[in-house]
Amino acid sequence: MSNYQIKIVSSIFIWGCIAFSPAKSFASLPFDSASLLKVYEDSMKSVQYMRITAWSDREKDAANTQLLNLMDKALLLPGSFDYPFDSLVTMEIINSPDRQFRIITWDVPQSAGTNLYCGFIQSYNARKKKYDLFILKDKTVEITNPRTEVFTPNKWMGMLYFKIIKKKDSKLYTLLAWQGYSKQITRKVIDVLSFNAEGIPSFGKAIFENLPSDFKRAPKRMIFEYSAQVYMSLRYDKEKNMILFDHLEPTEGALIGQYQYYGPSFQVDGLNWENGKWSYVSNVQARNANTKEDKLFNDPQNPSYQLNKKAIYQSH
Repeated sequence: MSNYQIKIVSSIFIWGCIAFSPAKSFASLPFDSASLLKVYEDSMKSVQYMRITAWSDREKDAANTQLLNLMDKALLLPGSFDYPFDSLVTMEIINSPDRQFRIITWDVPQSAGTNLYCGFIQSYNARKKKYDLFILKDKTVEITNPRTEVFTPNKWMGMLYFKIIKKKDSKLYTLLAWQGYSKQITRKVIDVLSFNAEGIPSFGKAIFENLPSDFKRAPKRMIFEYSAQVYMSLRYDKEKNMILFDHLEPTEGALIGQYQYYGPSFQVDGLNWENGKWSYVSNVQARNANTKEDKLFNDPQNPSYQLNKKAIYQSH
């Protein structure tokens, strides 16, 4: 195993994610990767629910440390990019349409009603002709301008990604995500992922046009905040070439800006892809049913999510 460096993982868990190097490359190992990947998957399968159902945050964090350690080792193995990890049903694992990368994300529910998030990006580095691995470190508590900041793997606003959109005329990837922000407020996010010449990923790009006054300045991502007691739809309609989402309003005019009182109105708005940017469209006629692919992500606020038998997390 001369080309494989074993990393000693700290047992101290800080904000849901332990410290790894920002990028790693796969090495050739003189043993059966498929068999090892199955061993790692079986180990993670037995631990994945502990980070959700344990009685204390300390126990959840300890279980999550094991998950991070096991997933890190598994994703360093040759051939791991194509390994599906089908039994890890409490995680979101999605590939880009062009199969240049995939994102694996999961959350750690906390007793205070917040969530900690962890994740990895596996991406193909065309310059180096090999795969890179990046750990996503949740720094949500340190972020002061979530709509306008550009994030890196080392400073990431944690969330669960459930859709990747790739347009042929752009090198950018549009991401749809869910974030359990607090007991009172849930967020859904439209973010943008790109890779620089060295293959390093970053989140956020000002490619949103004609936005209503609710979206101040030129945001690098769109964040929708609403009551944790209701469900908001956010999906991509391939036939319409649009991202569609419920229009949010407060229950009373006097509650503007108090997002714990926001919920969907009877209006659907959208973003239309034009000239390399997403252009805001108000009051879209959206009668098409969600596709099978759109239903793969189970929003905990969706009244029908339990029917899909894939619990992403359990609220407390």
